[in-house]
Amino acid sequence: MDNKLKKLIQEAHEIIKPIMPEEILNNIEDYYIIDVRELDEVTKSGKVKGALNIPKGVIETTMKLGKEVKAEQPIVVYCESGNRAALAGKCLNEAGYTNIYNLGGFPDWVKAGGQIESAD
Repeated sequence: MDNKLKKLIQEAHEIIKPIMPEEILNNIEDYYIIDVRELDEVTKSGKVKGALNIPKGVIETTMKLGKEVKAEQPIVVYCESGNRAALAGKCLNEAGYTNIYNLGGFPDWVKAGGQIESAD
């Protein structure tokens, strides 16, 4: 990974608040959860139950979510390791969404005993 990309990822991690799987396991319905991995990754491993799969590239291109998502609504993003989630969260923050959390990696969710489902 080149230094410029490392710096972008570091800056994104500083902007987007981390959240532990255990913090949302019992109230997951209070969050709009976005899996920012590519569809082939989600198809292989599944996703957080109830999560919407919107790849990071789509978020970077559109910079908005559906009308049903309010700017202040708690949004949780995750990927495989947390880096793409941080970058996608930064894009959403720049688009006006103000309450974004980085769950980190999907393996963290699985390890914590979070419910998963297959890709839609």
